[in-house]
This record gives sequence, C-alpha cells and structure tokens, in this order.
Amino acid sequence: MRRSSQRPQSIPLPGWSFLGLLLAFSLTILPVCMGGPIPIRDLDPDEAGKVSFSRDIRPILDHKCLGCHSGKKPKGMFDVTSVENLLKEGGSAGPGVIPGKPDQSAVVLYVSGLLEPQMPKDEPPLSEEEVDLIRLWILGGARDDTGLEAEEAADANSVPDRHISEGPSPEEIQEILFVADPAEQLIRKRNLRLAYLPPAPTPPEVKAPVYNPIDRFIAARWESQEDPELSRFVPEVCDDATFVRRVFLDLVGRIPSVEEAQAFLGDSEPQKRERLVDSLLARNEEYAAHWTPFWEDALCSNGNHQGGVGTHGNYRDWAYDSFLRNKPYDVMVAELIDTGMPNHPPKYILNSDTKKTTQSAANAAQVFLGTSMKCASCHNHFENKEWTQTRFYAFAGYFSEGNLELIRCEEPTGQFIETAFMFDIPGAPKDVPSDMNGRLRRVAQLLVDPTNPRFAKAIVNRLWKRHMGLGLFEPADDFRLDRPPSHPELLEWLADDFMRHGYDLKHTIRMILTSRTYQLRHDPRYEDQYDIAKPDLPRYFRSPSLRRLTAEQILDSLMLVVGMSEWRGKAKTYQDDESTPLTRALGRPSTRNEVSTARPDDVAVVQALELLNGTEFHERIYTGPALAEMVKTGDAERIVTDLHLRALSRPPSPEALRAGVEFFEAGLAFSEPPGASDEEESPDPKVAAVGDMLWAFVSSPMFQYID
Repeated sequence: MRRSSQRPQSIPLPGWSFLGLLLAFSLTILPVCMGGPIPIRDLDPDEAGKVSFSRDIRPILDHKCLGCHSGKKPKGMFDVTSVENLLKEGGSAGPGVIPGKPDQSAVVLYVSGLLEPQMPKDEPPLSEEEVDLIRLWILGGARDDTGLEAEEAADANSVPDRHISEGPSPEEIQEILFVADPAEQLIRKRNLRLAYLPPAPTPPEVKAPVYNPIDRFIAARWESQEDPELSRFVPEVCDDATFVRRVFLDLVGRIPSVEEAQAFLGDSEPQKRERLVDSLLARNEEYAAHWTPFWEDALCSNGNHQGGVGTHGNYRDWAYDSFLRNKPYDVMVAELIDTGMPNHPPKYILNSDTKKTTQSAANAAQVFLGTSMKCASCHNHFENKEWTQTRFYAFAGYFSEGNLELIRCEEPTGQFIETAFMFDIPGAPKDVPSDMNGRLRRVAQLLVDPTNPRFAKAIVNRLWKRHMGLGLFEPADDFRLDRPPSHPELLEWLADDFMRHGYDLKHTIRMILTSRTYQLRHDPRYEDQYDIAKPDLPRYFRSPSLRRLTAEQILDSLMLVVGMSEWRGKAKTYQDDESTPLTRALGRPSTRNEVSTARPDDVAVVQALELLNGTEFHERIYTGPALAEMVKTGDAERIVTDLHLRALSRPPSPEALRAGVEFFEAGLAFSEPPGASDEEESPDPKVAAVGDMLWAFVSSPMFQYID
C-alpha cells in the first residue's frame, strides 16, 4: 500500500485517532466564580449621566438581589425593588445609596466585597462592569428614570389613560428635550411609549412543576389536551452533565473545560443552574464573540473573504461591541438605520437605485420584523396575501429620497406610491420627512416602537429558536397573520416582558435558560418537528430539539479539547476570515451575499469525510499538546476517561470505557514499529482489521445519540 505524501502524516498508534472519532460524533450533536474584593476603577463623570436605572441598574438588581431583598420581609430589612427604597438606611453601613457618593454607599461596599459578607451572599459576585455601572449611576445622582413602571405596577390590568389621551407631562417632555444623547432620547421616548401597550397575558395556573412563567404557558398546553397521556405528561429534566454542556454551548459558544464541568458537577447547591447561567452571561467577551457570527450573517457583513451584498460595511466590531456592552436591542437596530445615532455603522441601508432601496427595505423587514417581503418587491406576494406590492413599496419609500415608482416585474409603471408605514402605530405622525436622514430616523423609530406588533416578537422568537431548536412561529423569517404561533400567549408575554425590561437580550435569554422547559431531557419520541409542507403541525416543547453546532462552536470547542489557545493566530474562529473546506462543510458561509438568520441544519457525506479524513481537522487535533501528554501515560483507561471528560463533559459509561480500552489495546497491538517505512508493498490484514473495528466502534448504539 503506497501512502501519498499529500495525505496526513501517519500516526504512531492507530488508536490515537480515537479523539477524532469521538469529536466527530460528539461535537456535531449537541467555575464556579470565586468571591473576593472587586477592583475599584476610576470613574468618568461624563459617563455617569448616561447610565439609566431602568435600563442598566434594575436588570442587575433583578437578577442578583431580588431573591433576598424583596417581599414583605427582605433580608436585612433592605428592599431593592425601587430607587426610593435604595436611598433608605442599609443597616450599620449607612444608606444603601448616597447620590453622588458611590464609594460611601452601602450597596457598593457590599457588592464590591469591601464589607462582609460580600453580596450576593453565597452567589457568584457581580462583575467589575456591573459594579462600575452601579457606581456610575450613583455618581450621576442616582436618578430614577423608571417612568411609567410605578403607574403600571399600581394597576397591572389597565393602560394608563393619561398618557394616551393627554400625552406626556410637561416635565417628561422637558426631560426628553434636554437629553443630548440620541440613544438616551430613544430610551426616554420608549419608556413613554410603553403606556400604549395592552396588558400582557397572565401566566396560567398549572399542575405540572414550573420554574418560571414560561413553564406555565407550556404546561398549560399539555394539560389542555384531550389525550390523557399528553394531559398528564410531565417530562424529566436533563442531568447536570447534559445541562452544563448545553448551557456553555448556548451562552459562550463552546463546551466547558474539564475544570469548569467538574466544578459544576461537584456543586451541591440547589440553585446552581441559575448561578451558572448568570456567571456565563457575565462573561461578556465570550458572550459577545458567540453572538457576532449570527449578526455578520444576518447583516451581510462584508468581511475579508466573505464579500457582502453590494457595498455593505464590515459589522464585526460593531456587533461585538454591542453585545459586549449588552446594548438595548432597540438602540442597536436604531443605530444601524438612523444616520444620526452615535455608533452608526455605515452602508447598511443602500439606496442608490430602486432595486437596492427595495432590497434594503426587505432585508430590514426580514431581520428585524421576522417578516418575508422580498417577493412583494416585484409583484403581489403569491403565498401571503398580506403583502401586496403597493403596501411593500409604501414601506420601502422610507429608505428612499422620495416616493418610489412602482416597478412590476422589472417594468416601470409610472405609478408613484405614497410612503407609509406598513403597520398602524398609535399616536405616530402621518407626515413623512422630506430629507433622507429624517426618513431613516422616522422609520427607525417606527420599527422599534413598543406598539410595533412584530419587532419585539421577532427577536424573542429568534432567542427561543436559538435555544430550543424550533421557534414559537416558524419559519422565523416568515411571521404572518394566516399562520399563528404555536403558543401565541407565550409569545405575547415574552415580548412584553422583554420590552418592559429595557429591550435587554440577556434578561430574556436568562428567562428562557432558567425555565424548566429549556432544561428538559431530550427524548426523540417527543421532539417537535417543523415540516414546511405541513406548517400547522402542533408543537408542545416536551423535549428540546437536537441542533447542529455551528462551525464556530465546533472549532472553538476543539481548540479547548486539544489544549490550543489559538489557531492561525486567532483565539476565536469568528476572527479567522479564511474559508476552508472544513469550515464550509460545517456550515460557515464562504460569502455573505444573502441575509441569513440560521445556519444549515442538514447533514451530508462531506461533513463526515472532513471530520474523519480531512487534513485540517487532523492538523487541529494533533497540533494541540493534549494528545501528546496523554500518549506519555500509556494508560488506555486513563486516556479514554480523559477524552470523554474533555469532549463530552462527563466520564465514560462502563460500556463506553470498555469499548474505548479495547480500541486502544487493538491499536497498540497493530501499531507500526518506530522507523517503519512510509511505503508498504501490500495491505496488512491486521491494520485492515483495526479499520473495521473503528467503524464498528463508531457505529455502535452508544454513538447513535449524544446530547
């Protein structure tokens, strides 16, 4: 047998390719923070006025403090549910908050660890960024910008009529007029516009166990069914080993290290899953890196090798920074469209001709409203009568210098369509600005307005699909009136909760991941499916759906498994612009010429070939030091255990351990002696037998499903 010099170098022991096999089948299927004083940074007074209590501070308090410091008998008799309460005495340390004096405020002293016990007690501490936000807010005067929330809390079942019939008070108008920062103005206006929202659906009472309101909506659907098996069905949650792997992949885009997994598995605290979610959400750099490829694909970001649509810009740094700072989602979208917003990335709206203008409008509707309109750019939508061509052109006019001439099937008609928004936004002006910048500012305001019936629902549905495998409405880019969501009340409640928590993506992600629904054990018997030919098939979410990992998740996890800190000089795969047969086989686009909000989930032979025989995958495995260190032990049982812990975040089962040891022992028995020639005159039947054993091993029942 003649080995070509173009193939990977032969390896000393056939058994050492076990890692490649293990990773190929495991990665393609789906530390506890320590306390101590948190460094106190210098504060920039100019930044202090930009911090919002409702947007920046309340989510921190809700996530980290509300469990103990709320209710009739809050611990230490200190309640954090309002600014008024925060200003009160905080025990021997003095007032919880002293406006203008952050480092004398009891809240700061306790959360920073300067006073014991550090808060949150027995929980992961706040991050440096969170402590800095609290200190900046206090330095800026500890302003209460809660706005309408106090009124809404007083009567949760009614809409405050004063704001609808009489408009905002003179004081509220002055606050908006004298806020110079456009992003802060948008947030102030949003808080007023929330008054126009109807009450959110009330989470129903159910018999099944629940962790948060999401579970009530899901279980209510089960219990309402006539089928007794379904109505009494209570699925089990997944084990800790599955959960830690699942949540690491979902929040930071990689599997946990052995140390991280063992720290979680060894934790006996009952709230450890919620604590893990919070600690991973606080890893801002990894969280931002995990979200960046999604938005590069969705916005047609023009990277080095990935040519974007037309002359679109490169949005990588903008997307990363937005998620690093946990920027409110409505601010993010407004920045993309409104040229007057700070941090506006150029070249997202292209409008040098009618074709580019309508394409920009269709892209914005698809990405931000989850609504497919591209067909209506040429003619009335054949499949969705909601979108006539004139209605689409009226919306597209906001992205143009003036009203657009209707072009039907590439032929001008001479008919100009009056510019108008596609939905009725209560209280919105009907006039259309005459200048381009004014039009883009107006359409950005209309898109992100709380009363827009699709903006908030589209993004919470994307979050649900990203973490559950299927959306509440499918396809996620085709939200339509004639195809209702599987759980309309849940979608409505999630959207309302998202908006009332400051369009905070982390808040909704945390809500989903701490639900019992997300934590259910996978069971293929109960897994929902979406069939485009049968769009009305019910979805019950009794089991999460298996999801293919992205190329970034697989390759970043692989670097961790084999002990590499970077590949081709990049610490994260999204930073590497080179397109290779491996990255393409794993679903990463070679170009970004079309909006894409989901990577392909199909499987093909080329993926198996790249993972089992590909040069790049081979090099990535054997470049890392981990295998060499394992080889030195010569202990097959130890190696099999180590590989399982590294790749699967759990020790092997007895059956897997036995099969792995047999695999390695066979490799030792049939390995080539040192210095063997790279050329062989005839195939060795013993080596062929090892090859047969490899396929028998990976084809065994233990590899048919790995969560």
